[in-house]
Amino acid sequence: MMTLFCAIWSSFLVLASSSPIEKEITRADDLRYLIGYSEPYSTGVSYTFTEYVPDLSVVMMDDIIDSVCGTGLWILYDSINYDSNHEVCVYEGVNGCGTWDTFCWNVGSSLRYAGSPSGINNDYYNLYKGTTLRGEEFRGATDAADLGIFDLTISSLVVTGQSAWTFYEGLNFSGSAVCVYADQHISNNGTDLDFIHVLALSEIGLPNNSIRSVKRGCHAERVVGAPLNGTRGGGKTSMTSATEEMDAMSITRVHTVHV
Repeated sequence: MMTLFCAIWSSFLVLASSSPIEKEITRADDLRYLIGYSEPYSTGVSYTFTEYVPDLSVVMMDDIIDSVCGTGLWILYDSINYDSNHEVCVYEGVNGCGTWDTFCWNVGSSLRYAGSPSGINNDYYNLYKGTTLRGEEFRGATDAADLGIFDLTISSLVVTGQSAWTFYEGLNFSGSAVCVYADQHISNNGTDLDFIHVLALSEIGLPNNSIRSVKRGCHAERVVGAPLNGTRGGGKTSMTSATEEMDAMSITRVHTVHV
């Protein structure tokens, strides 16, 4: 039975010229990082994250992060080990800053990123056992003819980069399938982040806990999202519109997902 949830994409696009929340950090590279602050508007005690942290108390940042600056797609959970009882808070940005919605103030107990560990816009997928990007994950940048112990357990996912990935209901790339491209694009000073987050498989027309194999490229008639140039080829039909390309200065978004 699927978990019933409500996803509220609240808050704002951060424009680089309007308020203390919206200041821009100048960095020459596209390395993934997140600076967590204990107060709104990037103030207070801070800590710089570059890796997964399953328990924020280890770095003395449990239940105190109110605002962030960084690059990449980062997910903050209100329980340890990437679980959540109430809120999942998502940061998407390229060298920008944002303040969490008040639902996310002083609740974060674990933190991780989505995407490749080698580069923020490398072609990659993250598959999660829980809805709303929670729980254990199966991740990779190559075809997977089966998901091992994650077989028939996946409930949500993230795709990053410009390549499509096809998700199958059968082993060895068989059965019903859906092709998924990124549907959102953020860019800042030549650094790009393309992504889609699917909070429940029903959003892409798949039953919950149905994914059994993954193949790089678009190999299905059902297509979600679009490549950055908006063309797919191969006569595929789309379930969604072309990629939403953010203005170059719209570098940060902060969301609250109610579980």
